[in-house]
Amino acid sequence: MIKKNWEKLRQFAQEGLFHIFGSRVISQVGALISSMVVIRFLEKVEYGYYVSANNLYSYPAIFVGLGMNNAIMQFCCERGSEGRRNAIFRHAFFRGNTANILVSLAIAGLAIWKFQTGKAKVAFYLLLMCTLPFFSFADTYSQTVLRVKLKNKVFSYANIAFSVVLLVGNLILTQIFDVPGLIYSKYLAIFVSVAFCMTALQKERFFSVIRENEDRLGREEKRQINSYAFVCSITNFASVVLTLLDVTCLDIVLEDPTVLADYHVAAAIPAACVFVPSSLMVFFYPKLVDAMSSSKKEGVAQAMQIAKISALVNGFVFLCLMVFAPLIIWIIYGEKYLNVVPMFRVLSLNYLVYCVSDIMGNMIAALKRVKINLLIAVFSGLLNVCLNLLLIPRLGGIGAAFATLTVSVTVAVLDFVYVMHHFVKDK
Repeated sequence: MIKKNWEKLRQFAQEGLFHIFGSRVISQVGALISSMVVIRFLEKVEYGYYVSANNLYSYPAIFVGLGMNNAIMQFCCERGSEGRRNAIFRHAFFRGNTANILVSLAIAGLAIWKFQTGKAKVAFYLLLMCTLPFFSFADTYSQTVLRVKLKNKVFSYANIAFSVVLLVGNLILTQIFDVPGLIYSKYLAIFVSVAFCMTALQKERFFSVIRENEDRLGREEKRQINSYAFVCSITNFASVVLTLLDVTCLDIVLEDPTVLADYHVAAAIPAACVFVPSSLMVFFYPKLVDAMSSSKKEGVAQAMQIAKISALVNGFVFLCLMVFAPLIIWIIYGEKYLNVVPMFRVLSLNYLVYCVSDIMGNMIAALKRVKINLLIAVFSGLLNVCLNLLLIPRLGGIGAAFATLTVSVTVAVLDFVYVMHHFVKDK
């Protein structure tokens, strides 16, 4: 058994699992160093305005590419011809960039609204972010293509380049431009990552191949891909809104930028640790889709393998967060943020619950039951709003944290029940 597991681990290593983990670790370490240096010396109020702007930006930004990267991962990882795969790549690129025009206009609209309501700094930051969707889509598109082609090592190097440039950019540009430096450094980091990925793809003549590819998608195939992508984008919106609504409700109900800064700090580390389950899914999802498209038995075996690895790794991360919470906050953010420790612990528990629902949600997506994910996400979003409006006026920031935890537990239970129902029903 030990020899078999060791051989499996060696196989995963050769396929780039540890490259993915290593790049994500470097990314998070860079973010922590940036937090230690940048957030410590930015004024709470000024940083709170940035948190508000970035939170508003995140709503339309969820629709960057209109779910086309999800469609690429699903349909290009299924077994099929190379010509069909290249046709999907081409279709996704043009449709995704068309959607980004509307996303950018929506961000500009939010900036105008904030300016009219007297929040000039928030409006200014939003205007700076208006063209970011095009850069972001180019980055995620090229990285998704690399993942489909199982170029996990190149994908990892691109992440490392992004993280290093973002860290250096944050440290230098915030000294020159203050808070706007955070936005400028993001542009610079994405540009470097895109250049790295595009160079790697161009060595294989990727763009020439998809342009010259003679295979064309039929109307029904396009409809199926577009439908899957759209549902994924709506589902992503409903899911991500769970975290965005906390800050939005705090902003609306309490109107205190220092509370926004506190909550953002409390949520930052647990949110950053999401790289652990997401790294596992980055590596295993193409395998899961391939297994599911082959047979139910292979799909279940692959899902069980992911679950066992996830339980071991994510359980360890959770224990570290809970036990060392005060020390983590003090070292990274300083004494002025020690008041967020209770929120930090609640959100650390939320991290563990999220890991469960993440596996279940990806299994549902691999089964192409994305509408189920959408229904669960919409329900959980409505529940989150109700709980936030109920708990924030009474408990403040920690009320938002409890609302998030309650919703995550609900999502995990619903996902688990559906997955079990699916496999038991089809036995």
